[in-house]
Amino acid sequence: MRVKIIEAKNLLTRSKLPDADFVINPYVGCNHGCVYCYAEFISRFTGHDGERWGDFMDVKECAKPLPLKTVTGKTVLIGSSTDPYNPLEKRFEKTRNILMQLKDADARVDILTKSPLVIRDMDLLSQMKDVHVGISLSSIDEDFARLTERHAATPRQRLETMRALSETGIPVFAFISPIFPFFSDWRRVADMASEFTEMVCFENLNLRGRYRRVVLDLIARHYPDKARAFAAIYHDKAAFTAYWQRIAGEISDYMTGRPHKIYFFHEMIKK
Repeated sequence: MRVKIIEAKNLLTRSKLPDADFVINPYVGCNHGCVYCYAEFISRFTGHDGERWGDFMDVKECAKPLPLKTVTGKTVLIGSSTDPYNPLEKRFEKTRNILMQLKDADARVDILTKSPLVIRDMDLLSQMKDVHVGISLSSIDEDFARLTERHAATPRQRLETMRALSETGIPVFAFISPIFPFFSDWRRVADMASEFTEMVCFENLNLRGRYRRVVLDLIARHYPDKARAFAAIYHDKAAFTAYWQRIAGEISDYMTGRPHKIYFFHEMIKK
């Protein structure tokens, strides 16, 4: 993997995501090797067009401090297009530096990661006014996770990370994402995660761009008996919408009485 230090004018970016006013991504790229990664599209805008996602990582250097007044009363998400606790964080500590700047900010800070490395920063997290750590996982099935997220922490490691954070009093939410039709055991994930979390969030698998064919080919190769039904969901917008509306209803019924959010159709979700 090629690693490069780059100069960033600032780290804070306004967000179009439903529950975030601003995002911070300490790195460009990600080395988890998730076959479904939607963030690969940013390669076209960061000087990496033509490079394969996962083969490069840029480490952001920024001399400008975070504008704490700008984020007052707002929600800041760390890790919208990279994992802020990817392996390079052990060496460069860019995410930890960001947390040190945000420690006294009058803002909600959300962190989204797949990595147990977040436990390293529990000393800072426990001092922050309003911080919430989201742990992303798609399935408890270790084999399926290794197939779709080659270099990420195992589902068990992520559940253990939730437990460790929760026992320290740090608010945790589970982000069950992306839900793969027929393969993501979201009920089981939700039940296991609910013991340690304040909220369970659900996001569906979208297929667009280059990774659409990658995912469809992977399913066809490893699960030929499911390939036709799987591909049919993504055949057209009507099939896609109908399927995920049904799953959203099943989730709402199953999660009755438990805090949860469903992020299936971002354009329909208001901030």
